[in-house]
Amino acid sequence: MQNRSFDNLFGTFPGANGIQPGVAGFTQKTSTGATVTPQLLTSLSTPDLPHTRNDFLRTVDNGLMDKFAFFNGVTSMGHYDNTTSGVSTLWSWAQQFALADNFFPSVMGDAPSNQLLLVAADDNNDPGTLQPFFSPCNTQVTASAGYTFQHVGDQLATKGLTWGWYAEDLNNCSFYVPQENPFQFFTDSHSSTSIKDFSKFATDLNSGNLPAVSYIQPAPGHSMHPGSGSVANGITWLDSFIKQVQGSPVWANSAIIVIWDSSGGWWDHVPPPQVDAQGYGPRVPMLVISPFAKKNFISHIQMDDVSILRFIQRTFGLAPLNARNQLGNDLNDMFQ
Repeated sequence: MQNRSFDNLFGTFPGANGIQPGVAGFTQKTSTGATVTPQLLTSLSTPDLPHTRNDFLRTVDNGLMDKFAFFNGVTSMGHYDNTTSGVSTLWSWAQQFALADNFFPSVMGDAPSNQLLLVAADDNNDPGTLQPFFSPCNTQVTASAGYTFQHVGDQLATKGLTWGWYAEDLNNCSFYVPQENPFQFFTDSHSSTSIKDFSKFATDLNSGNLPAVSYIQPAPGHSMHPGSGSVANGITWLDSFIKQVQGSPVWANSAIIVIWDSSGGWWDHVPPPQVDAQGYGPRVPMLVISPFAKKNFISHIQMDDVSILRFIQRTFGLAPLNARNQLGNDLNDMFQ
């Protein structure tokens, strides 16, 4: 999913480290000097907020978390709760399974860095906003060449295991966002048969051909991305996807990990720990929905996108790819 902070979606979720007076940035000044505090959003469709690396750096304000209203406007202080249409469905999944309230994007920046850290623990040391060197739909500033360092797809294939990246509207450049597909950046995977349109997912799911590891990228209108439609549309899509997997032959042996790629410019009150020169970015939600997940559980363990990579590697007996791959925790705390 895309561009939502933890406080934006789960800031008043019972038992979570959420919004309350006195937390960092609870009271902020706008660019006109007005004083604002967090507010319940009434609109399900909000504008896209500034969220480049430089935008994050100035709103986070060295961990004070107090310049969101000044640079991103009053809207950035808004949040939803379970009285909001659709959000009660999202909260219900969190209450049935496991939610993390201390999960951070690996990099303080926008796509593709966090997607690349998710699969390779490496973004070629470039936390900027760029598109892959390879087509399709790469029309803006692109990487200067294809990346050649190893990623988890290479590791899985070497061990005889399968992987898949399922993108809604793949190759439809009106909707497909190339920088959200990390495998498109790599010389050895940009044209791989493992990259598929999401329309193939249901067939693979129900025919017994689902890869060992599958990444799912909904189109902007279904990813909760601000400026691309209602947040409720994204929740409806996610709800349908989860139920589709639950009704399939693989459910008994599967884990669905739901993440947001960045906080998207929304206020969050938890200062992101700085583990290296690039990250972390402001906190986002993460859920584990699985027969093996702890039930009605909130994990307070610090995790990031690389934690998911580490979990995949531990599950399938794969080695770390690099030094960054070995920093931090995996997802053990979320499981029974």
